[in-house]
Amino acid sequence: MAQNLYSDEISSISEATDRFSSEKGLLLLRPHRPCCSSLHFTIPSGCYALVTRHGADEEYTRSDGSKSIVWPPGLHYPYPPWVHVSNLVTMQTIVMDLPVKACKTKDNVTVNIDVALAFRIMGDPDLGEDPNLVRIFVYELTPRGLEQQLRDAQDEEVRTLARSLKHTEIYGIRSGENSKHIRESLSGSGVGGSMVRKNAADVSAGEEGEGVREQQQEEEKMELQPILEEGEGDEEKDALHGENIMENEEVISASVIPTHRDETLVGSADIEDQKAAVRATAAGIDVTDYMKKKLNRQFMPQGVQIVSVMIKSCLLPKEIESQMEEKTKVISKNAQQRMFHQNNMQNTRMEEEIVTLMQTFEEQRQQEESAGAERINEEKVKLNDEMAEARKSEATIREEADASIQKLKAENSLEVQRVISRKDETIATMKAQATRDATDLEARTKLEVEKKLAAANLTAAKNRAEASRVLARAEGIIAPYLAKKNEHITNMKQIEVYRKLANNHNLLLCDSDDSDANIVVVADSILSEARSRGYLSRSAVLAELTLLRKGAVGIFELEKTENQPVLKEILESSEEDEASLPEESLTTISPEQPSARHEENYLLAIQAQT
Repeated sequence: MAQNLYSDEISSISEATDRFSSEKGLLLLRPHRPCCSSLHFTIPSGCYALVTRHGADEEYTRSDGSKSIVWPPGLHYPYPPWVHVSNLVTMQTIVMDLPVKACKTKDNVTVNIDVALAFRIMGDPDLGEDPNLVRIFVYELTPRGLEQQLRDAQDEEVRTLARSLKHTEIYGIRSGENSKHIRESLSGSGVGGSMVRKNAADVSAGEEGEGVREQQQEEEKMELQPILEEGEGDEEKDALHGENIMENEEVISASVIPTHRDETLVGSADIEDQKAAVRATAAGIDVTDYMKKKLNRQFMPQGVQIVSVMIKSCLLPKEIESQMEEKTKVISKNAQQRMFHQNNMQNTRMEEEIVTLMQTFEEQRQQEESAGAERINEEKVKLNDEMAEARKSEATIREEADASIQKLKAENSLEVQRVISRKDETIATMKAQATRDATDLEARTKLEVEKKLAAANLTAAKNRAEASRVLARAEGIIAPYLAKKNEHITNMKQIEVYRKLANNHNLLLCDSDDSDANIVVVADSILSEARSRGYLSRSAVLAELTLLRKGAVGIFELEKTENQPVLKEILESSEEDEASLPEESLTTISPEQPSARHEENYLLAIQAQT
């Protein structure tokens, strides 16, 4: 519930919905002008929007060509950056708390009265209202001005109401269940009925939903239209208001306190107190209706509609409240004593009634038991008769059933035999027909298969002949290409061999076909490599021996025939020595060349001869 009304500024239009829903007294928001050059702007639902161009109001053009100062919600584009939303006014109903303090009653008692007022800003085209009312509210009335005018008007009316009542009647003006009963009484009497019924509809509009509230607002608008046309200076209405109050008091004097209040449970007071309370309630109802109408005459031309006026609470001084509370307690104590007395009397009556009922029930039980025993005997006799008749019927039914069963079995056996005969005949016929059809189909199938195979063989032979011709013609065409291809492959392989020989650093090339010369070159290469390393390997020793052998070849040939027995013995011993050596110590030597051991043996033989 709002305590005061105000306006505020926001940095973005997107904040408007959250601000209006969270802040109860916020009526008007002024969005800042966007800093970026945007070609569109948005308007949220639930509020009236005013748009300006260079500070001047810009009207919205509808699809039918009519114009309105209020822009509808949604996205609007394209518009230059200097066209933007300047004011956002809430469309929701605002409930404002307007307490009035230090009111004097008719008997000069100070009382504080808390009044709640529900209102809304007008200008909705869907309800047939003038959109220009929104501009009047924004630029002329303003939230602060509206709050001040509401407080002043409410303060005057409430103080006038309090001055017309005594302090013992002041609690009756509160809106609630008692007010509802008084409204029904006034409505049924026909005095001021339309006013009370309409105000009751206003109070319940917020509880029945938005659709009902809009309907009530439309009805209020139709009823208040003549008031607006007459203007604020209609003093006859105020005079009639006083007359209505007097008429209502006469109706209330004749009315009855609500029937649902049992005097025994609630207590009783003087008739005058009851009439005063009812009269105060009716005065509160009538004054709230009158305040609502008067406020609407004042504020509807400014764009504000008063939906409801409610008196929430009334606070008297503590001393006065204590006196009234004591009086109520005395009434409650008397009611309590009466309740205790009535309770004791009711308990006594109930105990007597219980004893009487128990005796009556016992007599009824005995009577029912006797009648039940007689009925049981009668039913037993009937049951025995029915059982004998049932056994007789059962025997008859069994005999008939056995005869029927034997007859059915014979008929079934005959029918089964006929069915089996027809089945065998049908099976034989079907087998013969199937055999004949199968033979016919097999013959036709074989004939068709032979035809298909002959055609396929012919086609295959033609295709093979054609393929042979195509292959022969293709081979004749590509023969030169294949020869060139094979020659190219051979040349490539030779080049690969030459490349590998060129990359082999251990290869020695000689320009002579003489094997002795080639051996000398290889031995010389081995010895040169050994000298570069600085040590002699086995291959270096063998190479040196090979050179020595080649130098002594002539001598070997000359002396071979003369020293044949000695050489044979040396060679045999050399072979035995080589056989005793491990395999990894042997070196493979060409058959044309004797081993190093042989050369050494030859040298030893020559030295022995010399």
